[in-house]
Amino acid sequence: MISYKLQVILLIGSVLCFVLLINMIRKYRIELKYSMLWLCIMLIVLVLSIFPSSFETIAGLMGIEIPVNALFLLSIFGVTLILFSLTIVISRSTIKVKELSQEIGLLKYEVEELKRTKNNEK
Repeated sequence: MISYKLQVILLIGSVLCFVLLINMIRKYRIELKYSMLWLCIMLIVLVLSIFPSSFETIAGLMGIEIPVNALFLLSIFGVTLILFSLTIVISRSTIKVKELSQEIGLLKYEVEELKRTKNNEK
């Protein structure tokens, strides 16, 4: 069983993070599609802090004797999941920046060609 103090800390922390995240979404500081994973994790932490016996069940399913260790393992898993999703977003953005840079280069070349043909006609 997790301690009452840890349960309260998890509850307060998850509620504060949830409110902060909703506020950031409302003010358009974070896009909804990127915040969905955060919202899911906050909801899971909130449920686990309200029902601490679920830690024992999860720890038992994972073969962990101390429920707090299951919390650490789940936290590491959650952070890894967020890191992986951010890596995907960065990779997509890098590819898009590369494509846009190439398009700009082609457009500049076409503009220069049009200027040259216009100057040659005069």
